[in-house]
Amino acid sequence: MERWRIWAARLFAMGCIALGIIGLIVGFSDSTWKLGAVGYFTGGTLLGVVALIFTADEFMDQRR
Repeated sequence: MERWRIWAARLFAMGCIALGIIGLIVGFSDSTWKLGAVGYFTGGTLLGVVALIFTADEFMDQRR
């Protein structure tokens, strides 16, 4: 469990992909969803940014 940042980044990246797929489904469907397509894409973008931050932090920690 020493490399928890990498595992968290991978988990967030998978969540980002899942939210992007849900956002596409919501965008193409005719029904109204609670968050809407924009909400799911925004959540996926946020998880992607956090995953990149975790990955960069782990990279900088390994370079020291």
